[in-house]
Amino acid sequence: MSFLREGPVSLIARLVRSEAITNDDLVLPKANRVAFEFDSIDARMSADEALATIADRADRSRLAVLKILTTAENFRHLADVREASDGQWYRIDLLPREKRSGPFAWASSLGGAGYEEIVPLVLDEIRYLFSEGDSPLSPVGAAVGNERALAQAIAEACKFPESAIGKSRIASNLLSGTNPPHKIVVRDVGQASFCSAIDEHGNELFHLDAGWPISYNKKTTFIKPELKVPDAPVILSHWDWDHLHGYHAIAGLADGTWIVPVQRLGPGAKLVAEKLATNNRLLGVSSANVSAGPLRLGRCKGKAGNLNQTGLCVQTALQSGKTVLFMGDADYDLVRPRLTALPDFIVATHHGAKFTGSVVLPNGGSGQCVVSVGKGNGYGHPSNLAIANHSSAGWLIEYTCHWGWVPRGNRYLGP
Repeated sequence: MSFLREGPVSLIARLVRSEAITNDDLVLPKANRVAFEFDSIDARMSADEALATIADRADRSRLAVLKILTTAENFRHLADVREASDGQWYRIDLLPREKRSGPFAWASSLGGAGYEEIVPLVLDEIRYLFSEGDSPLSPVGAAVGNERALAQAIAEACKFPESAIGKSRIASNLLSGTNPPHKIVVRDVGQASFCSAIDEHGNELFHLDAGWPISYNKKTTFIKPELKVPDAPVILSHWDWDHLHGYHAIAGLADGTWIVPVQRLGPGAKLVAEKLATNNRLLGVSSANVSAGPLRLGRCKGKAGNLNQTGLCVQTALQSGKTVLFMGDADYDLVRPRLTALPDFIVATHHGAKFTGSVVLPNGGSGQCVVSVGKGNGYGHPSNLAIANHSSAGWLIEYTCHWGWVPRGNRYLGP
C-alpha cells in the first residue's frame, strides 16, 4: 500500500509549478483557483534515507508528486509566504479527505510505471522553509530547524548532476548524423507532450519531449505508444512531469540518450537525471546553442528558476525543406537561436494555454499548428484566447484530443 494511504502524510516538497486554472470568462481573476504542484519525498525519514531514495538505492515509492488546489491569496496566507515561486521548499502535512475540511490535494507515489495511482487528500498544514539560492538562514526552533535541515540536505542532493553539465558539443556530435525527418508525429498522449521525428518508414530519428500524463490527468490517457527505435535520442524541453513522465511509463524511452536543459530539480526528477547520468545518457545544455544536422536547439531566456521559460526550444528542417518549431511550454518571444525564417509548422506552446507576448507568424501567411492536449484536463487547457490568437496569426489548428467531429489521435506535421 502506498505510504500516502497510511494516515497523516508529511512531505518535504519543492514547488515546481503553479498554474491558474484557465477560465477566460472569470470576472474576478483573484478568485481563480491555482494548481500548486510539488515534487516531494516522505518527510518521515533520516537525511541518509532520503538521499538514498533520491539516488534510487532505497524504496523509490517514498517519492511523490502533489497538487494543491486553492487561490494564490489563500496559499500565501496558509504558508506565510510573501509570494509563491518555483524553487521554494515546504514542509506539507496532509490528511485523508474525511478527517477535516480545507484545500483539496491529490498525491501519487512513484510506482513501477511512474506516478499513476492518485490519492485524494486535504491540506492540513504547510510551512515555507526556504528558497533555492537563499543566504544562510537564521536559527529557528528545534522542530522547524530539524525539518529545514532535512530539506536543505535534500535540496543539495537534488542539484543537476555535475557530470552531465556542459555537454553541448557532445549533443551536437550525437545529432550531427541525423537525417532530416520525413515528418513529425505529435502523439496523442492525453494531457502531455511527446513528439517524434520519423522517416518514411515510421522509424523514430529523435523525440521532442517524452511525456505521459501523471495521475492528476490519468483520465486523459490513450494507448501507450510502441516505439520502433527504443533508444532514439530524447530532446527534453524542460523538467516538468507531463514532458518527461514517459521515462517511467513508456517502454524504451529510458534507453535513449537525453539532451536536456540544466535546471533545478526536485527529488523525483533528480532520480531520473541521476539514473541517466550514471548510464552516460544525460547531456546537459546550459547556455550554448546546438546546431547539428537538421536541428537547431536554443536555451530560452526566461526568468531564472521558471522551468517553462528557461528550457530548450527546437527548430528542425524536414526533408521537404519546410521547418517545424517546438517551444515546449515557453513563450514564442523567447525562441533561441533567433529564427532565420518563419516556420511552416508549430506545436502550440504549453498545450494551448495562455502565454505572454506574440504568436510566431507562419511562413507564407498560413501554416499548420497542432495542440497536444487531453480533453477534461485539470488546467482548463486550451485557452480560448490563446487559440484565437494563433488563428488570427494565420495558424490552422488541430488537436490531439477529440474535438468537434474529429476523433482523438496522432497528428502529423509535414511533409
